[in-house]
Parts: sequence; structure tokens; C-alpha cells
Amino acid sequence: MLLLRLFLGFVFILLGVIGSILPVMQGWMFFLLAFLVLFPNSKPAAKILAKVEPRLPRLAAWLRKMGMDK
Repeated sequence: MLLLRLFLGFVFILLGVIGSILPVMQGWMFFLLAFLVLFPNSKPAAKILAKVEPRLPRLAAWLRKMGMDK
């Protein structure tokens, strides 16, 4: 599970860089996902997840499954 989380984190970082260059993609979303996947137990990640959960419950459930358990 750790290798999957690291792989996804770096993929999201790469997509964030690409999104910063291309006007079609939003890079900040991928940087945010990379932060949440790579640093799941940090206080800022828990606050972000609490704000995102009412709007995107499936994403919040997936992030909790990836290791964002409190």
C-alpha cells in the first residue's frame, strides 16, 4: 500500500506540473491530491479532507482508504 501511495503521489505531482504549464488542466488540484496522498497524517491534510468531504464523499472515502485514518 505504501508503494501505491508513493506512486500515486508522484503521478499527481507530475500531473500538477503539466497542469501548471497547460492552460487546459488545473494544476493546483493535482498538487493538492499529491499532498493528501503523500502526507496523509498531517494536520493540514486532515483539515482539507474535512472541508472536501461534504462535497466529494467518494474522494474522501478513497483518501481515507489510502491511509488518511484519524
